[in-house]
Amino acid sequence: MAITRVQGNARGTGTTGSITMAMASTPISGNVLIAVIGLTEDGGATDCVYSITQTGVTWSLVIAKTIQSCMDGEIWLGVVSSGASKTVVINFSGTAHAGSVADVCEYSGIATNPTDKTASASGSDHNPKTGTTDTTTQAEELWVGCISTYGTQTTPENGFTLLDGAQYGGYMSLGFLEKIVSSVGQAQSGVTTSDTFTDWSDCIATFKAAAAGGPTVKKGSSLVNTMTEMLNSKMLFSACNRFPKLTTRRF
Repeated sequence: MAITRVQGNARGTGTTGSITMAMASTPISGNVLIAVIGLTEDGGATDCVYSITQTGVTWSLVIAKTIQSCMDGEIWLGVVSSGASKTVVINFSGTAHAGSVADVCEYSGIATNPTDKTASASGSDHNPKTGTTDTTTQAEELWVGCISTYGTQTTPENGFTLLDGAQYGGYMSLGFLEKIVSSVGQAQSGVTTSDTFTDWSDCIATFKAAAAGGPTVKKGSSLVNTMTEMLNSKMLFSACNRFPKLTTRRF
């Protein structure tokens, strides 16, 4: 099944213990939401994301990278069920910090348990990198990178699309890097920042597409009835191939 970005990026910012943000439209049941979140501190222990709350969406951490007393970057996955809300609340482990930014996108065509490979990296220069994953296990995937750093971000690497990257509060920035691929490989990207020397704490995750062409359950039918119909059709088709004068019909 083809992966499609349905909406996003929705952006939220803050300096307190949480960010409350609104998506443009109500997420669709069966789709997934991916949040990329960055946070910076001016000394002291670095906060991190404690939880994400949203009606009708089950959120879980995929990967995080933290530089103590400086910077945090995280990727979270949300599975959408019925009755989902547009309001997303991101809760941090501390009550205040120098600045935080979050970007959320909705995707269709993602597998039920989609996370495949992850990686992370940190450093201090003007060319932040996500880290490089092991080779992915599936051709059709969504690759998402998080760049949490200082300065405005530009020039995404390796064919990724950069969502956001703008400065917040005069110094911090967050990059949501996206690439939909059709072959296996090692996921990695990076950007260039406007600051010539800056700390960064980044990560990347790959998400598998849902399988295409699988059987579906007809409305009003049980899975057993559906499978029985498929088996009957297969047996009749096989019989007609062996005995060409027979025609497919129901008995």
